[in-house]
Amino acid sequence: LMKERVESAAEKGCVPRHVSSIDVKAGTIEVKIVDVPLNHVFAITPPSCECVRFFTERHRSYPLIIQGPSAGADSTASALLAELVNLMRNKVSPKSGTILRTTSADLANVV
Repeated sequence: LMKERVESAAEKGCVPRHVSSIDVKAGTIEVKIVDVPLNHVFAITPPSCECVRFFTERHRSYPLIIQGPSAGADSTASALLAELVNLMRNKVSPKSGTILRTTSADLANVV
């Protein structure tokens, strides 16, 4: 079934991609397979990456695009480690090495 779908899309100069859509105003979420043109950002994004487009008041004609690695084991582990190091850096006093008594709300205000 998928082979036929890929061939049908190719005949139109497209490739099938899983596309999720969230409409905040309407309160709807859709996940479907869509045939996208070969030059579309979803078509050229490597399989190991994710791509998100934001259509907003400011980005109506040209959406804001965020693209990066999928959450594989390496990227997930490195992201968690970086987050822990960042949290500890903000919790430990640089001079004394003692843990500061802060709350998570305090850390949310740290830039």
